[in-house]
Amino acid sequence: MRLSVILTFIFASFYCNAQFHVNNEQKASEFLSKSKCIKTPRNAEDVMDRMVYSTLLQPMLQSVEYHLRSHKLRNKQEFFDKIKPATKELPSLGYAENMAPKMLKAWSSTKDFTTESLSATPESPSQCILDLGYFNSDLQEGDLYALMMVDAYGKLPPGVFQGSITWPGLYDQCQSQSKSSNVTSFKGKHCIVFLYNLKPNASFPSINIGMCVPNSCDAEQIKSLLSSLPIDTDYMVTYTICTKVYEYSAAAIACLTTLAFLCVMIIIGTIYDLAKRRKESAALKVDDKNNGEDMNITETSATYNRSETSPLLAESEKNVIKQNDSFFGKFILCFSMITNGSKILKTKQGEGSLGALNGIRVLSLFWVILGHTYSSSITLYSNILTLFHVIARFSFQAIVNATFSVDSFFFLSGLLVTYLTLNYMKKNNGRLNWVMFYVHRYLRLTPVYMLVIFIFTTLTPYFGTGSFYSYTFDPNPAPGVENQLTYCQDYWWTNLLYINNLYPSELMRECLAWGWYLANDMQFFIISPFIIYLLYHYFFVGVAAWCILLLTCFSSLIGESIKHDLTTEFIPEDPNQINFITDSIYVQPWSRISPYLVGMAVGYILYKYRGRVRISIFVTVLGWVTATVIGLAVVYGLYGNFHDNHLSKGGTVVYITLCRFAWAVSLAWVVFACTTGYGGPVNSLLSWSAWVPLARINYCAYLIHPIIIIVFYVSLPNMIYFTDSLMVYFFLGNLVLSYACAFILSVCAEAPFMALEKLLLNREKSV
Repeated sequence: MRLSVILTFIFASFYCNAQFHVNNEQKASEFLSKSKCIKTPRNAEDVMDRMVYSTLLQPMLQSVEYHLRSHKLRNKQEFFDKIKPATKELPSLGYAENMAPKMLKAWSSTKDFTTESLSATPESPSQCILDLGYFNSDLQEGDLYALMMVDAYGKLPPGVFQGSITWPGLYDQCQSQSKSSNVTSFKGKHCIVFLYNLKPNASFPSINIGMCVPNSCDAEQIKSLLSSLPIDTDYMVTYTICTKVYEYSAAAIACLTTLAFLCVMIIIGTIYDLAKRRKESAALKVDDKNNGEDMNITETSATYNRSETSPLLAESEKNVIKQNDSFFGKFILCFSMITNGSKILKTKQGEGSLGALNGIRVLSLFWVILGHTYSSSITLYSNILTLFHVIARFSFQAIVNATFSVDSFFFLSGLLVTYLTLNYMKKNNGRLNWVMFYVHRYLRLTPVYMLVIFIFTTLTPYFGTGSFYSYTFDPNPAPGVENQLTYCQDYWWTNLLYINNLYPSELMRECLAWGWYLANDMQFFIISPFIIYLLYHYFFVGVAAWCILLLTCFSSLIGESIKHDLTTEFIPEDPNQINFITDSIYVQPWSRISPYLVGMAVGYILYKYRGRVRISIFVTVLGWVTATVIGLAVVYGLYGNFHDNHLSKGGTVVYITLCRFAWAVSLAWVVFACTTGYGGPVNSLLSWSAWVPLARINYCAYLIHPIIIIVFYVSLPNMIYFTDSLMVYFFLGNLVLSYACAFILSVCAEAPFMALEKLLLNREKSV
């Protein structure tokens, strides 16, 4: 109890300049509720720093007072009686009876302001103006809620010269404040005001400050109030965002209904599966008992070995399964969590599988999540200027160049589609079911993809709170404002058709921006059977087609590099140059197909020569050394850019043209060596059975991990102070949570859709 009283004393002394004595047995909560014990501050400057006060609160209250005095109020006399004496105690505001003419005179020097703009306003002030007036009066009287609202404002923090220009204040404290009286009632609303410095060559061209205002005010009203009067500061209000509370929309209700229906089917399927398994188990016990009574153990023990001679399923077992093998039973079992979960968690793979690919697939997604952990939070760092030193470290190049992780996926896709299709054609005398080739792929990817878009577009506004969160996930933003949700509302159909990397033309305007990879992969998949068919029947024609596509990719990269004067510098020194991670080449299929083509080549080689390759130790060592050097050169080759050792124009074009192709070549040796018996410890690591379940849910993890990361970051109440240990902690949390949610999504959505596709199309094996 003594500690709580001491903390209460410090709190009141620091924020409210109080002079008091509290009995050691008195509860802190009781003390804080007695606002009369707190010395009334002369104005808000006692509880917030002068810069924020003079930039935001003072001009806003000036504007409120001016609006109130400008309107002809007939029934608001009590309000003025309360406001007027309070405002006279504000010497810093300099109120006078002839305030309006002075303001108009001062305002004319900075903005065209006329009395006509006021006469166009309603005769009665808005509720926002009235509530701000009450807030102003209560602030001068020392009411605790008003002091707490002002205390929740953002304030000048340490580290401004490290880039700490966003001061969000205390969101939770603001939102928890309220006023209730017989004349008005309101709650606190947290907003963030974006200010631009009007001084040329200013050290800080912009700052962003959190405010706490009555919830009757919206972002536009706050911006208008701050902009409608001359502010004695060098900053101009450019934008304002406020916390919003959303009602469930019709689309959100439809999404929840869909998820509820899916949950019901899962429950029914799981219960049905449990009952079926119990029935089968009971039938097997009866059958074993009958067989045991009829068997003469003495005569057969020396010659009979049931495990070697009996079939995998006894006749009674087959009968039990056949009795439950109806279409309805199979349909219901598609939703069983037990069946789907056991399939996902099973670590055993079929004969002939390429085990090393599981490790590459999972580790590549780890790399993707690592890159997104850093890139998604960059605008929320309070010490963002320190990143210039961080990104220049040699060890950080793996994060700066994390985009090569996606090329690993392209490589694996090309390898698998070629290897599996060629084996399928071999078993079917060179024939290919072209329709099923495409239908299966589309149905394999699209249902869970569309479900994630549906959830993201309709339900994410309700996953978190905060001003940044409301701005990021506002389903109905102000006119002219767009975000990821509005992009999905406008362009979701491009994802359905897998053309979202082509339209819209900007990556950040795409619905689920990370879906550009899926569009590219589908487009590569569409053209792949033509090359595969040629390779199988007309090898040299197929090789020629492969080479033409590769040369087209190289030509487009060379052309774009020269046309746009692209650079490999992470932050170009020349403002007219653009980093090569640009939309013109980063998301375009003709610029990204080279790793896919390398994968197709490796897939053909494995199909043709797997199990029949003999390599000397010298060649094996040379292959590993070459692959390692190439991979390290691609990832760490741009280290010199951060230390004034830039590539030449020619070197830049070569790197941009060949870097992704070279990365795929490096992976090609790793896969080839591991699948032909020359992988050694690398193959042991990549073929580890623990990768198998994770690889099965990799697709779902790719779809949802950016949502998890973004929701977490924009829900934070304060800015992030970048440290290596903190980012490692964030990465591990994002990684674990992404795969945990991916498992749920896979069990409840992906696996049921896959089972339904197999059932409805009567398909035993995919192409």
